[in-house]
Amino acid sequence: MKIKVLLVQNSAIIGNKKATFDNLQTILEPYRGKRIDFIILPEVWSIGWYCQNFAKEAEILESSPSIDVLKDIAITYKSNVIGGSIILKKDNKYTNTCPVISRKGKIVTTYDKMHLFSHKGSEENKYITTGSELKILNYNGVKIGLTICYDIRFPEIYREYSKHGVQIFVNMAAWSNKKPEHWEIMHRARAIENQCYMLTVDQTGKITDKEYNLGNSMIINPWGDIEASLQSQEDCLLYEVDTAKVKELRENFPLISDRRDTGFKTFNYKEINLYD
Repeated sequence: MKIKVLLVQNSAIIGNKKATFDNLQTILEPYRGKRIDFIILPEVWSIGWYCQNFAKEAEILESSPSIDVLKDIAITYKSNVIGGSIILKKDNKYTNTCPVISRKGKIVTTYDKMHLFSHKGSEENKYITTGSELKILNYNGVKIGLTICYDIRFPEIYREYSKHGVQIFVNMAAWSNKKPEHWEIMHRARAIENQCYMLTVDQTGKITDKEYNLGNSMIINPWGDIEASLQSQEDCLLYEVDTAKVKELRENFPLISDRRDTGFKTFNYKEINLYD
């Protein structure tokens, strides 16, 4: 099956959601009238990566202005929207949450980020509660697994998704330009290990005076090859993903069927001491 995806690489204007909303509409305008199955945004696309502001910028799911914008985009562009992430307040707790919106502007599900970045002064874990549920979108028989940014460093998530037949991974991020090698290597590795497409969508623009988002959103095929990518500027990437490549690779090179997942749980472990 061929699926048209539009990766949206925007730069959030920290402290000014309205300006960010308007800018997003400008970025999307050239794609009005095109057939698109999924529009995909980056992590915290409406507020930027500034953890200390998360509680202040948090929204309630039922009255979220960011989700209202996503609903309008879904209806206007007649596309499903994987809405990057927004910070939601739930019962005095905060989550880094990806909302998924149908073509008709309805929320169909949400995914809460499973792993929280807590290094280099970001300390996301001080403000955000971890998610506990993986989410698979079934689009006309094609299964899509959702992850957010730091999740990429934990391959167990992607392994679980592939066990359940996922053919496309989506990772939405606000990833620093200080770690470009990790960004590319890990996303390509997850695609290779699980014989899946990997769609990466990163913010661009300023994080702090000394740090910027990387950009470099990518389409990676099940062999781990980068089929298309963006640079560091604000831009969109329209691409047709062909899931027949996943089926063909898995049939010709049955990597997944060779796994010993259940076996590892029952193996005995021995530690052998060596002395000089």
